Amino acid sequence: MKHDQEPVATPDSHQQREGVVTVVLTADNHLGYTGFGQHPRKREERQQRLRHAFQQATDFAIVQGVDLFIQAGDLFDTTMPDERDRSFVAERLAQLKQAGVQSFALGGVHDTPTAAQSLLGDTTPAPQMSYARLGALNYLSPTRRDESQQLEPVMVDVRGTTVGVCGLGVLPGQVGDPLADLRVQLEIERAAIPLLVLHAPIEGLTTGTSLLDTRAVVTQNSLRKQTIFPYVLAGYHHSYSQLHIDQTEVVVAGATQYIDFSAPDHAPGFVFLGLAADGVRWCNHISVDSLSMHHLVISTSELWSEDLASSPTEIILERLRPLCRDDAMILLRLQGELTRSAYHQLDLNQIRRYGEEHCFALAIDDSALSVLNEDVSGSTGADERLSLRDELSALADEWIASAHDESEQNALHFTKEELLLALDEMKSRQ
Repeated sequence: MKHDQEPVATPDSHQQREGVVTVVLTADNHLGYTGFGQHPRKREERQQRLRHAFQQATDFAIVQGVDLFIQAGDLFDTTMPDERDRSFVAERLAQLKQAGVQSFALGGVHDTPTAAQSLLGDTTPAPQMSYARLGALNYLSPTRRDESQQLEPVMVDVRGTTVGVCGLGVLPGQVGDPLADLRVQLEIERAAIPLLVLHAPIEGLTTGTSLLDTRAVVTQNSLRKQTIFPYVLAGYHHSYSQLHIDQTEVVVAGATQYIDFSAPDHAPGFVFLGLAADGVRWCNHISVDSLSMHHLVISTSELWSEDLASSPTEIILERLRPLCRDDAMILLRLQGELTRSAYHQLDLNQIRRYGEEHCFALAIDDSALSVLNEDVSGSTGADERLSLRDELSALADEWIASAHDESEQNALHFTKEELLLALDEMKSRQ
């Protein structure tokens, strides 16, 4: 298995005439995403950046005159995007169609209505369906209705080369390997180039965090065993990668903007591909205009020392200042050991306020801090992991223990679980 292969040279017109199908692959555009608790001005700026990045992908497809434009899931961040995002996508798809580019979109984890929504009476179809009904794109449903159902390919002709496109994805709560026991209608055998568009976690790749997480995963073994699709074009993971697993070429598009702090190693963008029946001709990752990502790691040994005149909070702010810009996303990671009294010398609220004022987004990760218990004499005992979540949980347990009756305890216990869930969701989307 190999990761991030070097892109080959840009194609020329001769290559395009020789049975090569050109593709722009994009995924995880998350149009309409809003950061939890973020200032309205920053929310609006983020949404503008998300739209601009998607437009860069569609503009590139039109200028290059590609054959296929493939969106591999989570075009929208919600099953009910607002009218501005719906109209924006409609305009981009109309431009692609006018340019002769055939468009495909796979439902993702965030923008596919779930069975639970249907049970609650929400029968709203996936937002991409409205474009499909107007002939602006081919919509690929992410799931089979039952395990025995065969995937149905969409067959298209590209200058005499038959391409068969199937879609497969996962939804919240789904378990197992969606690629196991894969069955596809026999029509796929007519395709010179069979493509599987996938939106699911892939074993061995780091994930972009998701509020709608799933326990399903596509294993390396199932990718190795399947022989139908030589090309798998994937979304879900927010970092670009290219894997060669036996006879299967897997290309993960990556997100078109930083949504959170989970995929800092690769710049956001989309992929430009040249595919032929006998192999990949080129695979170029194209970066887009994006926010900048910074990780700042500070050890407790850098904050408490007899030689330091500044307070721990001021030292952290001094380290942050060179990184803070209007377009900077910064993850501050604190690690090491310190006493509980030392921990309370840190003014994390002041640091958060500074980040809100001087950069686009700041998240503080204190999960690697070990806080030492202190007895009356000042000596330290066993260390404990300290986090906002732990302290909130401990405080709630104290309230529950002091409650006067069972109904009050039950109410407090329910509130505790709701608060912890909300905190986990907030941290996952910072």
